Amino acid sequence: MCGIAGLIRYGGLTAADHSRAARIKTLLRHRGPDGSGIAADAFATLIQTRLALIAPEPHPLPLQSPDGRFTLAYNGEVYNHAALRKQLADSWDFKTRTDSEVVLAALIHWGPAALSRFEGMFALFLWDGEQQSGFAAVDPLSVKPLLYHAGDAQFLFCSEAGPLITSGALPFRPNEEAISEYLTAPYFSGAHTLPFDNLQRLLPGHYLQLADGRVTTAEYRTNTPRPPALVPALRDAIAAESVADSGVGLFLSGGVDSSLIAALAPKPMPAFTVTYEHGPEHYVDSLIVKSDDVPFARKVASRFRHPFHLVNPPNFEAVLLRTLQTNDLIAAWEQEVSQNVLAEAAAASVKAVLVGDAADETHFGYSFLLHPERLTSPKHLMDFFGLLPTRIEPAHFVDKYRVFAEAQGHRWKTSHDQRLAISCLVRNLWLTRLLHNGDSHLMAHSLEGRVPFAHPTVLAFGDNVFPSDALKDGIEKHHLRTAAAKLLPAEIAWRPKSALTKHMDGRQTIHRLFRQAWTRQGALIEPYIIPDVIDNLKPPATDRDGGLRFRLLALLTWFARFAESG
Repeated sequence: MCGIAGLIRYGGLTAADHSRAARIKTLLRHRGPDGSGIAADAFATLIQTRLALIAPEPHPLPLQSPDGRFTLAYNGEVYNHAALRKQLADSWDFKTRTDSEVVLAALIHWGPAALSRFEGMFALFLWDGEQQSGFAAVDPLSVKPLLYHAGDAQFLFCSEAGPLITSGALPFRPNEEAISEYLTAPYFSGAHTLPFDNLQRLLPGHYLQLADGRVTTAEYRTNTPRPPALVPALRDAIAAESVADSGVGLFLSGGVDSSLIAALAPKPMPAFTVTYEHGPEHYVDSLIVKSDDVPFARKVASRFRHPFHLVNPPNFEAVLLRTLQTNDLIAAWEQEVSQNVLAEAAAASVKAVLVGDAADETHFGYSFLLHPERLTSPKHLMDFFGLLPTRIEPAHFVDKYRVFAEAQGHRWKTSHDQRLAISCLVRNLWLTRLLHNGDSHLMAHSLEGRVPFAHPTVLAFGDNVFPSDALKDGIEKHHLRTAAAKLLPAEIAWRPKSALTKHMDGRQTIHRLFRQAWTRQGALIEPYIIPDVIDNLKPPATDRDGGLRFRLLALLTWFARFAESG
């Protein structure tokens, strides 16, 4: 797992480019403290830092082909690299045990067709120094992100936005539509349109080609057959993703997804659960956090002999502010604080964790899918979570999401159509944002998140599940719970959906910090919002109110951070 970046200047690199590359490498160290390097020619400089989980012995970074023609900046884990290595043995003399070298050999040997052979998560950029051309790609769900800038004179890319702006490689230019989307529908924001006007995301399952100063992108297809059963496919995915030369742990919430991973793990591993020591009364008005994770997680850890680590942050305000500084796309959920806290705790003893992300989004796991009145339009979902007034009307985004689902072949006529249309938005927008959040907060602590439910075979199963199988008897993920009930206690397998816990008593702290930031820096966001509405906001009385204050504080923090850089 790594941090990667690159600067390509069509007229030839300058001294300033080399200086910025060195600065970017320093800024990416948290994504790879085990090694780093820069490879440059007259037109391109590629940067890579490394978090060594497989073959930890040092080797030059970024990796180059023996003839020096190709240079690969690579971030990820391709879990079937051993099988691919055997297929490539006759055409490549391997010098390392890394999956990076397998990826390099595969791209040179098979070209873009190699992407459909990779089983894992990745973001990569291959530079052809002879042709002065580039090739980039991300995995089918963009578990590993790649952001890029395609300008008239240069092409830039990076695992994160921050290093490009902080280094001076790009100026800070906010994107009004993306910021309005963040305040209107934060769970969909950043999936396609980034809050930076001069940066784009390479979309999930896409590759990019750079030649003669022109950039083209295209989607690639994987042809993974649907496995006959979910649990064996998930077991195999977990086994593959548990392989490492360093420690692997798991995030355990006590929900069915993470508990199923704990049940199928090939060996005991440290399990991490976050708590804020709430009583049951704290969850009464919560929108999506419905119960305390601790008793459920403790029961699962004990049953499957995973050493249990309960994480209770001693200073909520400190970890809140740290979290808001971490997510380049603007923190969208209060639960991101818990992700950051868990990552810090886990990174003290392991380099990777298995997480249950992507299960809900690919297996009809959200309870709002059970309520037909919330599915007739994206507007009802936006109203449920709450939105803030911006200068762009919410109707703009309602139309945007309806059109997006229709472009994917969905309609809004019957309740069945509407359920599939909303699920399409969840699968293609919500999940992209969710995975980005996880990558941001885990890699901030040099911790790799491995996502078994994003493994190609498990995805293939999910892509062939119908709502009639998943949403039965008023229960979401019914098919997955039925399979899990053979392995887990009934109270775990059928536990109602509850999001990752958050600090339910943190509303007043968030509101106080928001008011302070609004007084100091409110002018930064006034062009995007209705100031009179913000001035009149009272201390939050409901969970929805707390979420709105959190997002305003996150937006103010984001602006203050990057306005100073740009």
